[in-house]
Amino acid sequence: MTFFYRDDWREETQLRLQKSNIYLTLKQKAENDPSGQQVLALIDDASDYAYQRTKIIIRYMEEFTLHDGDHLFRVLKLMEQIIPLNTLEKLSVPELMLLILTAFFHDIGMAASEKDIRAWLELWDGDVPSEWELHEYEKFKRFADARPDKQTEIQKLNDIGMYSKANTLKKYLISEYIRITHADRARHIIAGVWNGKIKYKDIDLTNEFAQLCFSHNEEVFSLLELDMSLLCGQDVIVCLPFIGVVLRLSDILDFDAKRTPTVLFSHLGVKNSVSLQEWMKHRSVDAWSISPSNILFQARCEHPAIEATIQRFCDLIDKELIECNSVLSNLSGQSLNNGSDYYYIKLAPKVDRSKIGAKKDLYGKPVYQYKDTQFTLSKTQVIELLMGTKLYGNPEVALRELLQNSIDACLVRQALEKSWGNQFNPEIIIEFKTENNENILTVIDNGIGMDQYIIDNYYSKVGSSFYKSADFYDLKSQASMTFTPTSRFGIGVLSCFMVSDTLKVDTRRLYDLHDSSEPIQVVVEGHESIFWIQTGERKQPGTTTEVVLHQNNPWKHMSEQKFFEFVSQTIPNPPFSIVIKYKNKSKQHTSDSFLNTNSQFYKDFNWNSYNYVNKFELDICDTEFGMDGKVIIGLLEKNKMPVDRIEVSSKEVSISGIMESFTLSTSITVNTNSISKSTDSIEIDDQENVNTSSGSSKIIESKSLLSLHGIEIPMDLFPSSWSSRNQLTRLDWPFPAYLVVDINGNRDIDLNSARTEVTYNEKWVEFAEDLSFVVCRELSKKVSVKYWERLKEIWNVHCKDEKFSIGLKRVT
Repeated sequence: MTFFYRDDWREETQLRLQKSNIYLTLKQKAENDPSGQQVLALIDDASDYAYQRTKIIIRYMEEFTLHDGDHLFRVLKLMEQIIPLNTLEKLSVPELMLLILTAFFHDIGMAASEKDIRAWLELWDGDVPSEWELHEYEKFKRFADARPDKQTEIQKLNDIGMYSKANTLKKYLISEYIRITHADRARHIIAGVWNGKIKYKDIDLTNEFAQLCFSHNEEVFSLLELDMSLLCGQDVIVCLPFIGVVLRLSDILDFDAKRTPTVLFSHLGVKNSVSLQEWMKHRSVDAWSISPSNILFQARCEHPAIEATIQRFCDLIDKELIECNSVLSNLSGQSLNNGSDYYYIKLAPKVDRSKIGAKKDLYGKPVYQYKDTQFTLSKTQVIELLMGTKLYGNPEVALRELLQNSIDACLVRQALEKSWGNQFNPEIIIEFKTENNENILTVIDNGIGMDQYIIDNYYSKVGSSFYKSADFYDLKSQASMTFTPTSRFGIGVLSCFMVSDTLKVDTRRLYDLHDSSEPIQVVVEGHESIFWIQTGERKQPGTTTEVVLHQNNPWKHMSEQKFFEFVSQTIPNPPFSIVIKYKNKSKQHTSDSFLNTNSQFYKDFNWNSYNYVNKFELDICDTEFGMDGKVIIGLLEKNKMPVDRIEVSSKEVSISGIMESFTLSTSITVNTNSISKSTDSIEIDDQENVNTSSGSSKIIESKSLLSLHGIEIPMDLFPSSWSSRNQLTRLDWPFPAYLVVDINGNRDIDLNSARTEVTYNEKWVEFAEDLSFVVCRELSKKVSVKYWERLKEIWNVHCKDEKFSIGLKRVT
């Protein structure tokens, strides 16, 4: 039997370290340093630990490029090629030590432990999870909750029995979480296993070591915050930013096939498209030459997408080179206590891409022609399309877009304040006023507000909605938010330029209970204007948006009452009280107007003139199904029982000179979304020919008002036949109805980008079925069993809407 000892494993690292110029330089200097042997022993222990631990990365990151032991040695090798020999020889013992250790530990966080994985998957060690397990699970859950699209996809795959694909996506989430958090995890591993052990003489460098490992995943200029001349003994200096720069460049330059070996690639069968792109990128790089003055990659690609990916990665390297050069230029002798200038390495300005191209066939012909051509957008034309009436149809929607942004911001803050145990009253003020002969529309809220990060990444980026981002979902998970935001496309602010050329925003973002950003004022003069950003005036978190209106704006000629009605119609069911101001008058608008008063919508109601039509007014407020509102339905009755047809009158008519008699009748019929009256008539032409005909007209038609989370959706769910040809999201009920409904709570439906129509998908189908069920349920409570059974018979015969039929069957 053969036994293997720890020392046998160490040969893997010891033998390879002997080939490193950095290690050999350190070994030579250690001979004349009192702490030399201590440092070498540390290197021996630490490199072996990191090398062995990184072997477990492949268990949970199967589809990512390898960050294994070979990668660690390649990073160390690249460090040697970046650092000129004369600089290497001048580096101190602790600097050489930290270079080697950071090469081995910068990716140690990729090697998540079995204990970490089990905590994320809720596989507790005991019946009751420990405090640490709960903490780790909550962190991973927040990460997963911030990616609802992946969660939905996993659920769908499980629902249809595709468990293998669902598990693949779960693994992907774990892999992505490991990758994103690996720098922070590296610090925890160092703190837990190596705390107090990373020493030179009696100087503990563990904290600086952890900072360096963490820094390779941060912005490059954060290195300038590290100590440029850390004193570790008499004339022994450590320049931490220099080590950080060398680590960053060596890590990003490890860019070849060794990082993604062909055999392993074939064995794993990469399934995720992003990961596949990463693997193919590295596998195509078959040679490189790197020195401080020149960086050259050779890549022979089989597909233009692979070459495009490599070119984009080279763009990242170019950016890193520029920024690292800037950091190194700060490490001049004047900046350092020891006056050293050898830390400044003049790096290559960019990657030499002359040998990156298409693979050639046996006849020397490239297998494709590479052109960096793809679909691009004409900024001016696309913005004009997005902000113009082609998309929105009506310039008045600019106010709607501003309102829904403010409502969402207030609801986010309300959830945050609640999670902190703090009372908070959301406030929104809408004001139309005239100053210096200019009409100004202002929307003021005390919501969560914005900072420079939000403005740069969402507010100023067309199509990038904060409420669809991982940033929002992380915040939502943190505060246990249950509301669904109405702002979702990231194009709403452009609608302001339909009515204005100048937009002024004062904002301040809430961070914590007693912490907020500095106030910012943003002025935008036209959709193509550069944002003019300066110090704002707000004292409290929230946003004030002031729109200087065109002369011919939609509200210019509105009276005070008309403006109040317009705003109330735009947001029929506000989640909290909103103040509407028109010049010197103001009014409170609340949800009471939606639920308790007779609006103009109901004033059109005239069914009382027909004795054979019985109307039923139903409340359809149901928290479980996420809907508020009411409906009035009309049912045709005879002898107080429902019928589908009534013969109102019938008469035999004789015409002089004609032997035949004619029967003329008038009938009332229930149809889809209406009740119609049909009447027979007789006409005699000049030749005394008798023609009979029948005419029909609708005496009652369905009509609806729909809103989503309080904001109006300007569409009718019962469209007329002439306008419903392409409208899939319609209700075809076997009776006429006047419907007012607000979709709210956790319920959501998808809208088109102009927010004028509901998108036909599973969400709409489920809502239509639930609405039908609630209406049928409430009606069944108001009639006798006999009446209800007869009504169901009629509806089952005449109903053409499957969604209504499903809702009806659910009523027991």
